[in-house]
Amino acid sequence: MAEKFSEKVEQINAVLRSYGSEAVQEIKMMKDGQVIGQIRYGYKAQYVFDAVNEILQPENWRHEIVSKEIFDFQAVVEVKLFIRIAGEWLCKGSQTGQMNIVKKNVGDAYKGAVTDAIQKCFSLVSIGSDAYRGLLKAVYFSDANNKPSAQPRQPQPQRQRPAQNTQPRSHQSNPPPPTRPQPSRQPHNQAQRRPPQNHQRQALGPVIDGLSYDVKGNFIVVKGKTWGKTELLKADGFRWNPDAKQWWKEAAVH
Repeated sequence: MAEKFSEKVEQINAVLRSYGSEAVQEIKMMKDGQVIGQIRYGYKAQYVFDAVNEILQPENWRHEIVSKEIFDFQAVVEVKLFIRIAGEWLCKGSQTGQMNIVKKNVGDAYKGAVTDAIQKCFSLVSIGSDAYRGLLKAVYFSDANNKPSAQPRQPQPQRQRPAQNTQPRSHQSNPPPPTRPQPSRQPHNQAQRRPPQNHQRQALGPVIDGLSYDVKGNFIVVKGKTWGKTELLKADGFRWNPDAKQWWKEAAVH
């Protein structure tokens, strides 16, 4: 069981590395507008959660709030992390996260403290280990075209677009959702990554910052980071496919 979980951890770290520089952030301590101490580099929490969800699946990990304190300028939260391994829930320890309160927005500070604590808990099982090994500075300063860094990406063969099913829809019986496309590891420029125009996105799904939509045969699949946006997708008729690890819905017939 331990060997199997360690393989999952390596897969999660491989997904994190595939995101490149867009997943890495500078971590600075500021005082009176000046940087104090050493600048560190770590993964953005959203990318860590996306990688964990892709490999472990959202239903196989959860967290519990142990304690929380709201001070005048900071929210502090202690969190326990639980991971389901071979059908059994195991506690992987607890960590404390904190976030400064900006413009009296306690809600955002509390949410940020919880996120900080969960990400620290993941580090206890070596998820995101490149951060504390000091390997992310080079990734952060890699250019937008993703020049080779400490973790080069391996190019994947291009997939052929599957032929559309021409059988009348009235004779189809609940076709399964499309298979999950493999993420491309090939370098790409900013123009390729530009999201579709709003009127195109509106026709396929709700306009949500950071998300786009793609038509695969008779289905519409969601592309992008869906963390925190699932309720909007559900309201528009999208459903989660745990096998393909995608949100999808049937395309409208015109």
